[in-house]
Amino acid sequence: MYFDPWSPEPFLQALVEALPDGWSGTCTKPYPEGSECEDLRLREMTGDALVWAEFLRPGEATSPGERILIGLEAEDMSTRYGLTIGLLQGPGAASSLFLSSPGSPVDKQQEFHRLPANTTPAGVAHALCQLSRAADRRVVDDILHEAAADTRYPIGWFPEEWITVLDLETTGLNEHQDRIVEAAWLLANRRALAWDSVLINPGVPVKDSYRIHGIDDVTALHHGRNPRETIDEVTGAVAKHIVDGATLVVFNRTFDLPFLAAECRRHGLPTLEDRVGRPLKVVDPMRIHQSVQRRGGNSRLADLALLYSPGNTASHSALGDCLATWDVLAALCRNESRAIVRRAFNGSARDAQELTLRHLLALS
Repeated sequence: MYFDPWSPEPFLQALVEALPDGWSGTCTKPYPEGSECEDLRLREMTGDALVWAEFLRPGEATSPGERILIGLEAEDMSTRYGLTIGLLQGPGAASSLFLSSPGSPVDKQQEFHRLPANTTPAGVAHALCQLSRAADRRVVDDILHEAAADTRYPIGWFPEEWITVLDLETTGLNEHQDRIVEAAWLLANRRALAWDSVLINPGVPVKDSYRIHGIDDVTALHHGRNPRETIDEVTGAVAKHIVDGATLVVFNRTFDLPFLAAECRRHGLPTLEDRVGRPLKVVDPMRIHQSVQRRGGNSRLADLALLYSPGNTASHSALGDCLATWDVLAALCRNESRAIVRRAFNGSARDAQELTLRHLLALS
């Protein structure tokens, strides 16, 4: 199936089915000629054409047919990343698809990309995932560079001086069968001190987890690094931070840490605990939230980022999740310190104590 600018609905339906969760779209269907809605649609299309003109090559023009407007929703139901898909007419009979983003609420960068006119919905879905992940990475990097240049949190936001946050994206939920496809870490105190994120070629199909993180088999195969080298590098970096005095922070520790340990054993590498040389002390913001919450609801990272840090729109990749975990932990320490202290020791006489690392570990 190829894109037909005069009847794009079948292509849109196939495209949405091929994309990860959260994507939706509409077609710019014409209204009755002369109607107010049709006049508005034509004015908008004319304005779009003027914007796109700066990206066109000699002899190119955007097709006057219908277009697809498609977007990826954020957790608060706003559009996190939006694009227009249409047909680009070139010199002679040549044509291609164009993908254009006017800049999303989190990424103001104007984009214009060309794909062959015979690109299938699956091919467009791959391109959209690549573009949205690149946009997310730019946003996360911008936030972290700002957090490195200036203090993100006040003195005393966390009982210890340093934290190192670890996050993984995987091909599934079973550490014995599935593999890590992306890993990231963040070292921080009041500032972001250092961070890294790596894509891994897992050597097995990504399967349905693609619908969560947007990393498909093509991306993992062509952009992913060697798993053994990468797991060794990531585990070594996090272990060094811990040995140097950082507190390990992992959102849902019972998922990520067994996965990392299984990968290390699979490749004949020392585990994180082996490298540290002692049992790991881990702060888990998800467990802490579950212990102090007074209401129901989800405990997913995206939900807690919305609850505790509404401006955080970066929780859609391993590095973005590290940033969101940092923000959620900071909000818990700031807003729930008394509840954490009380819950940590079952409301004993120690209620009057200030929040310490011991309290956080007790609930993790």
